[in-house]
Amino acid sequence: MVTDESQWYVQKGSRVQGPFSTTEVGRFLLLGRVRNTDRVSRDGELWEPVTQVPELIPEELLNLQSDDGWNTFLKVREGEDERRSDTVVKQERRTFPDPVPQQLRDEWQAPPPPMSQSVLPWSLLGITLAALGVVLYLNAVVGVTG
Repeated sequence: MVTDESQWYVQKGSRVQGPFSTTEVGRFLLLGRVRNTDRVSRDGELWEPVTQVPELIPEELLNLQSDDGWNTFLKVREGEDERRSDTVVKQERRTFPDPVPQQLRDEWQAPPPPMSQSVLPWSLLGITLAALGVVLYLNAVVGVTG
């Protein structure tokens, strides 16, 4: 087992972050800040998938298939997340009346509107028609002078 004194660099795409301790990388995995597709290195030169370094993977991520394992993971992750401390939860309750958070949750869980109600296809049509008009105009101008 590697001691907590080990320093790790994390590569996310082309970006390299670190160094981090073994404990920090494990915490980042729990919180989803480091993903199983990211790579790690001790020296910043030889990289390997984080999933191939067992000492970095927290125990709570090893049994997610069972209900008990999943519930344990959720509890530990909530405890590790500094954004969801008790003071933040209390401030949210003071700031918003109870129906508003439920309404926000419902909005996040609502399915996206169908494409027919979206503005995007109409705006793309307008851009396409404008570009076509410019091309036709330039073609006519060049055709007359050329």
